[in-house]
Amino acid sequence: MNKFEILPSCKEAVFHDEMVRIDETWGIKDRSGLDRIKSKFQTVLGVADDERSKNLSLARKENLGEEEYRIDIDAAGMAIAASTPQGFQRAYATLIQLQDGPHLPACHIHDWPRLPIRGMHLMFRCFRQMGFVEAQNLIATAARLKLNTLLMEFGDRFPFAGRHRIVASPSALTRAEITALVTQAREQGMEIIPLLQSLGHLEYLLKHDAYAEVREEDQHRAQMCPTNEKSFQIFTELAEDMLQMFGNSRFMHIGADEARQLGHCPRCKMEMQKTSKGVLYATHTNRICEWLCRKGLTPILWDDILCAHPDALEHLHPGAWIMYWDYWTTSLDNPLLVARHDRANKSHIVYDARWQTEWRNELPTVTARVLEAYGQPVRLEEDLTASFIKVYGPYLGGQFPKFVRPFPYLEYYQAKGRKVIGAPTCSGNRSSWHKLPDFPRYGENIHSFAERCIEARSAGLIATAWYNRMPEILHPGLIETAEFTW
Repeated sequence: MNKFEILPSCKEAVFHDEMVRIDETWGIKDRSGLDRIKSKFQTVLGVADDERSKNLSLARKENLGEEEYRIDIDAAGMAIAASTPQGFQRAYATLIQLQDGPHLPACHIHDWPRLPIRGMHLMFRCFRQMGFVEAQNLIATAARLKLNTLLMEFGDRFPFAGRHRIVASPSALTRAEITALVTQAREQGMEIIPLLQSLGHLEYLLKHDAYAEVREEDQHRAQMCPTNEKSFQIFTELAEDMLQMFGNSRFMHIGADEARQLGHCPRCKMEMQKTSKGVLYATHTNRICEWLCRKGLTPILWDDILCAHPDALEHLHPGAWIMYWDYWTTSLDNPLLVARHDRANKSHIVYDARWQTEWRNELPTVTARVLEAYGQPVRLEEDLTASFIKVYGPYLGGQFPKFVRPFPYLEYYQAKGRKVIGAPTCSGNRSSWHKLPDFPRYGENIHSFAERCIEARSAGLIATAWYNRMPEILHPGLIETAEFTW
């Protein structure tokens, strides 16, 4: 067993029984052409800014993948190879874990990730205790763990300007703070995806009477009306303001989840007489997707409404990516089905009732707790409608109904030509573990989702975070996401 434990674990790591001292006799031989990268390594190792008898050699190797790297250390010198700045950043993250003062172990390391997108949700809207300093610390930890993506959701904690400045809460971050966080993340090889809700979860906006005209209904005040022209106008104005802070982004996440009041207002009810709820949803969402695509941005949206209304997916803008969330599946031998489509007031988290009797002793502890807390026991073959089976039956696996293929909608969305990002949680739902957040469930959820995303060759995985908790509780999720996706 190696005495050097690197997180996330390396694919190939061979350590020799020797420690190498980096001292004033060492220099740097840079063939990377990346001055900032050269400076980082030079600073952390304290080597001279010229070539010496022993050198840290940085070399570009075009045959290596985007984040793949090699490290070779012995008494004669050190060689680090990568093809991109991100690859050198991942090598740097490994090197600082190996460092013991001026000493490094003689070793050979060759390493690369298993998923292209590996990230964490920085949820300022919910995590009210997460300020600038706390976010800086989380970003630094994420970079050390080789995560490469941050999904940033602000809600009313974004410093909206102009006529929408009333939306910003007193605890909003400043523009200077957001600029600093963006710079920090990008300098450490991380991509940022800003998230701005485009339909539901807009309580922070619609509570203001200035936006009363676009409320879908006046009780919950959570959803904009998809048929009101001003809803699109307000979203694009807010998005324009936000995107100024995230220049050079590839993506924007538009939320669009849990739109529970669809078809409620008189205008939408009239529209529903001509079309379906899914098409109503897609029509609004597509305008936003098209607007973003014209700006060169790829839109991303949560999957739950698409899952509940398959015709929405059929009509969805072809450029949209899907972020598929499931916080309850905790095992690759999985009894649980998240069945959102055609449930007609039934539970959407179900499992076969025989898990309560003849199969009960086969359940892992964490999964048994999830079924007890969230699941509804049914006879799956009888409970699911012919409509559900027609759409989703091919993806439920060969052991259905006892076992359900975990995260079955991965292949369903991919079969529809969609890029999919998995979304487990490291802070979601209200179960607990010894009065703490339910870390065992979160860990198993992240692990099983990551394994399935790797198997399905999905675009990646981003662990989500919800509720107003102290930001420090996100660190286990950072570590788990890093380990299971790298």
